[in-house]
Amino acid sequence: MKKKIGYALIVILGILFILGYIGVSKFNDFITKETPNYLTYTYESKPIHFEWTNDSIGNYYEKQTAIIIPLKIEGLAHRFYMQFDTGSPFTFIYEKDVISLRKMGLELKEVVKEEGRYIEKIDFILGENHVKSTMLKILPNYGNSFDDKDTIPRIKIGTIGSDFMDQRITAIDFKKQQIQLFKKRPEWIRKVSSFQPFDFTGRRRIMLPVILDNKNYEFLYDSGCSAFGLITIKSRFENYSDSKVKPLDYGANSWGSNIPIVTKPTNKRFSIGKTNLSLKRVSYVDMYTITQPLITPFTRIGGWMGNQPFNESTLIIDTIAEEFTIITE
Repeated sequence: MKKKIGYALIVILGILFILGYIGVSKFNDFITKETPNYLTYTYESKPIHFEWTNDSIGNYYEKQTAIIIPLKIEGLAHRFYMQFDTGSPFTFIYEKDVISLRKMGLELKEVVKEEGRYIEKIDFILGENHVKSTMLKILPNYGNSFDDKDTIPRIKIGTIGSDFMDQRITAIDFKKQQIQLFKKRPEWIRKVSSFQPFDFTGRRRIMLPVILDNKNYEFLYDSGCSAFGLITIKSRFENYSDSKVKPLDYGANSWGSNIPIVTKPTNKRFSIGKTNLSLKRVSYVDMYTITQPLITPFTRIGGWMGNQPFNESTLIIDTIAEEFTIITE
C-alpha cells in the first residue's frame, strides 16, 4: 500500500513538474519572443504633453491611473487620446473606433498579415507633432462607438506601446509631463554620463536592471501600471512593506479585465542605473499567490514597475544603443 502511495506521489510530482515546465516555457516565450515591428511613422521631436487620469475604484480614489496623450485627427472636432503603455508590445488603434471613423468618412485602408490586421496609413497630431504612420495594428473587438454628433469629452482611440519607442531615444519628463522622441541623442542628452545597459527583450519588453536588498533583478517597465511602484510576488510584498500598515484591496482594470490587487505604500528604496529611488508603492496580484513563487525563480522578471518611482525624474530610454538613464535634477 505504501509503495502504491509512493508511486502515486511520484507520478503527481512528475505531472506537476511537466506542467510547470510547460507553463514557464510559454511565459518566457511570451516575454522574450521577438515580434516583427511593421509600424513606421514620422515625427518632429517636439515635446508631447501628456496628462494623468484619475479614477474612483469603489470607495477609493486612485490618482495617476494612466498616462494619456491628446490626439487630433484633421477635419474632426472630437477630442481623442491614446494611452501610453510600455507594457503593450504593440501600438494599437481599436477596431470599434476604426469602424466609427470610417462611418464619419475617414478613409482607412486595411492590410492583413499573418500576425494581425493593420491600418495601412493614418495621419494624426500628438501635441505639436504631426505624425504620419503606416501599419498601425488593429485591436479586435475593442474600443468605442461614436459619430460626428457625439459630445463625449474624450475618446480613447488606441494605445501607444513599446514598438513606438523602437529605434528611438525616448525622454519621459514626469515632472513637466512631457515625452520627446529623437532619432539620435541631442546635445543635452549626450552630456549625461550615467547611461547604463538594459535589455529591450524581443523588441517588445523594456527590462531595467535594479538592485533591491542587495539582490539583482530585472523589472519590466510597464507605464500602463501607472499608479503602482512595483507589482511583485506576495512574499516580497510583505518584505518590502510595513506589516503594521493595513493593505488596500481592489480590482484594477487591465484591458477590460478586473484584476484583484493588494497594495501598500512603502519607503523601500532600490538602486537603478546610478540612481537611488523609492518604490513608493508595492503590490501583488491576489489571484496568482500560489503559482507566483513557483514560476518566478525560473523567469527573468523580478516584477512589473510602474511610473511612481520616476514621478520626480526624467527617464531616458535609448532602444538603439539599449541604454537608459534617470535624471533626478
